[in-house]
Amino acid sequence: MLGRIQEESYALLPEGDRESLEFEDGYKAPQRTRAPRSMPSWLQSEKQPSMLMWALALLVVVGATDVIALLCMSHIMNNVYADLSTDELEFANPYRGLDALYSSGTIQSSTIEPIQNIPRVVAQVFPYEPKRLAPVGEHDLFNKMFGTLSPHEKHLQVTPDTHTIAQFRALDFGMEECSLVIQLPGNGDPIESKEPFQFNPSSSFNVYRLDAPKPLDVRMLSYSTKPPAKDEVHTVTPRAGEETVVTHFPCVWGSLHTFEIACAKGSDCLVDVWSSQNTTYGVYMYQHQTI
Repeated sequence: MLGRIQEESYALLPEGDRESLEFEDGYKAPQRTRAPRSMPSWLQSEKQPSMLMWALALLVVVGATDVIALLCMSHIMNNVYADLSTDELEFANPYRGLDALYSSGTIQSSTIEPIQNIPRVVAQVFPYEPKRLAPVGEHDLFNKMFGTLSPHEKHLQVTPDTHTIAQFRALDFGMEECSLVIQLPGNGDPIESKEPFQFNPSSSFNVYRLDAPKPLDVRMLSYSTKPPAKDEVHTVTPRAGEETVVTHFPCVWGSLHTFEIACAKGSDCLVDVWSSQNTTYGVYMYQHQTI
């Protein structure tokens, strides 16, 4: 009984008194093995990265790789495979050496009749709607087998609200004197276009030369973006069924020549005609022999 009370009192003693008592009485309490203390979960997460952190790190690496790849591809497409305009390319000379040959006087050139030159671009602009783009492909056709077909047709339309711009390129060597011409159909002349020919016989037109050293892009052409006028060439009053010569001018091969046709001041003008593959109505030019 006494030993039991001694054990209970011993268990209630502080640790320092317990050791002194063991020493005095010669009693040695059994050693208790302490379980190791477990670290808090928040401290474990700091020392050992979780799966979520690894996933986020992988996501950042993949995202950065994609961004770098996209930037590289953008650089390649904008530089190596850039859609460069052909307007900046030099117009190749297919007549190399002919100038020196004819200048030498060792040969005589044959006589060549004037060559008709069809404009590469004919488009309408609208002074009262300066930002309205020129019509494109008005007579284009879609064929299931061949796709879009663009007939070889040019449109001359001039009214107080509409101007026509025509651009030519002189192509032939030794045919370097040009004349600008307006031709209209007469009564009984065939008109292949479905569009009717409209003309006011009292119409007068001003023709301007435009400062356009490069080919016109019809898709971007409007009254506000058209090239500026260099000078007024002439005022003409064309006649139905006739060719009306507007002006003569030098035209070195490969050069561009751009004109704008508008109503003369005070004229209630009207002309609306389409050319076709077989009929040349509207505006065009002739190249005349110079060698």
